[in-house]
Amino acid sequence: MKHLGNSLRVRLALFGFLAIYVPALLLFGVVLATATETTHVSSTGARAKETTTVHRSKTALWTIIALGPAAAGLAWWWAGRAVRPIDHVRTVADDIRSADLSRRIALRRGPTEVVTLAASFDGMLDRLEQAAELQRRLIEETSHELRLPLAVLVTNAEVLLAHPEPTVEVYRQGLERSRSAAVRLQAVMNELLVDARGRARTIDRRATDLAAVAHAVVEEVAVPAAAKGIQLLATGAPAAVCLVDEPTVHRAIRNLVDNAVRYAPRDTAVEVAVQVSDAQAAVVVSDEGPGIPADDQARVFQRFWRGQAEPHGTGLGLAIAHQVAVAHGGALTLTSPGPSGSGCTFRFTVHR
Repeated sequence: MKHLGNSLRVRLALFGFLAIYVPALLLFGVVLATATETTHVSSTGARAKETTTVHRSKTALWTIIALGPAAAGLAWWWAGRAVRPIDHVRTVADDIRSADLSRRIALRRGPTEVVTLAASFDGMLDRLEQAAELQRRLIEETSHELRLPLAVLVTNAEVLLAHPEPTVEVYRQGLERSRSAAVRLQAVMNELLVDARGRARTIDRRATDLAAVAHAVVEEVAVPAAAKGIQLLATGAPAAVCLVDEPTVHRAIRNLVDNAVRYAPRDTAVEVAVQVSDAQAAVVVSDEGPGIPADDQARVFQRFWRGQAEPHGTGLGLAIAHQVAVAHGGALTLTSPGPSGSGCTFRFTVHR
């Protein structure tokens, strides 16, 4: 009974029944209670009034009695049509819960409020499906990337344990292979943590000098760049104040510069230029490396993609930088004539 009392259809049906039946009852009561006044005119011209009382009409009474079930049925039918779009939303929601996220409500007819609600649900389902697909792909890609270093660790341990005459040199070589695999594993996990935190966090926009961030990154990478004989050049605008999340932008620019230093040949230069316009600010990182083939340029921002020239990278640096740029209303673009030794130019822009 409590469930029926909370039903919207029951409430609408009760309201409709009362709206139909109560006026009929009132009309019937008025008819019974009203007296009818008639006037007769005699042949002599005198007027006489005669008042009679309307007695109960069996026909009217039976009509009112029959109107009750008819009004109830009509009210129930009307309430059913009123809640039919809501029932459709509930039915599709149950199917989605028990099946997959590809179903959509796609309600086109009904009250404006319900159609708008269904459209909002469909938009939410689109986002949930995209998030679930991204999560599935990330798990698959992560499992693939972690499988190799873990297999190296296990295989190396088995080889050392099965060696008939292990020596210090054999153990040293085994430990070096294990350390290399562990470093690889650690790098992948660190990048995954940065990527996950970047997706989960809310962008905290504060006034930040993008030029200062770029100069700080150049100073951080100067030592490993010098070890390869690479000269880092910080050029462009002296200041570029933007409303950005400084830690994530710093990480993105650092990934771009690290990537350029990794691919740049010895005794060449990597330029980090800051450019400013009214709507955007950009950090352009250019190197003189081997370049990227045209067929691969569309995949450089995919997670875990690595070029043939660098099979030992994590494949997450450019993907994270691209994600940060998009989160700030900008973009990360690549310009490279191809594998002709003319290098690559990455342009990282953010909305000011």
